[in-house]
Amino acid sequence: MRMNKNRLISVSTLLLFLISSPVTAEVFKARLEWAHTVDLRVLESGVVDKVAVLEGQRVNSDALLLELDQRDFDLAISSARAALTKAEVELDHAQRKFDWNSELYDQGLISENEQHEGEIARLAAEASVAAAKSTLDQKKIAKERSKLTAPFDGILILVDSWKGQVILPNLQKDPLIRLASANEMVARARVSADRVGDFEPGQEAMISVGNQTRPGKIYRIGAVSEGILERGVAYAVDVIFSVADGERLRPGQFSKIDFSAGQ
Repeated sequence: MRMNKNRLISVSTLLLFLISSPVTAEVFKARLEWAHTVDLRVLESGVVDKVAVLEGQRVNSDALLLELDQRDFDLAISSARAALTKAEVELDHAQRKFDWNSELYDQGLISENEQHEGEIARLAAEASVAAAKSTLDQKKIAKERSKLTAPFDGILILVDSWKGQVILPNLQKDPLIRLASANEMVARARVSADRVGDFEPGQEAMISVGNQTRPGKIYRIGAVSEGILERGVAYAVDVIFSVADGERLRPGQFSKIDFSAGQ
């Protein structure tokens, strides 16, 4: 009887301890999402000559994705270079004439007005050279913009173009290519309104995907509700983490987030 009484006291003490102790494990179900995506469009008019990638392909930063027919752009650059050469020749002529007039003016052989006209012609020629250089730079930039290259290492999640497509930037509403970062993803949990205030950006957490666990940090806490949970309105809490080289993770995969690491 005494033993039973002592056992009862021990169980009561344990229950009281468990009830009064803080919860140490904050584990939420989550799903994987892309951390960063970017929509890519061509800023110049033209005809698609090459699509160098396929949807789902992994690419490195600066890899060529799409290219317009380069002939018009090459011709524009050649024409701009010719115009620059002409402007430089005219500047050389205007400079020589100005120098010659300066000597004649110093000797009193021409009027001050004629000297000023020579200076104006020289300044106009300098302006023409500057304008020609600017035009050449613009044509080079247009050629660069006629190609789409990867801004970072990523995975192509949309390729909506093919050879022969006519590109008119003013009418191009939808992206030609959409790229997602290959180096980072987020695990997105839905947290009730009464709990979302317990978390803050930068807070550390552990993400479990399958049999692998890795560290992460809270990247974003949603400001707009994303549905209803049993305890009320739900908000998204995104935990960003690094993806290892060669690792194949996809949006929609189920995962778990343990927030106790940041407590």
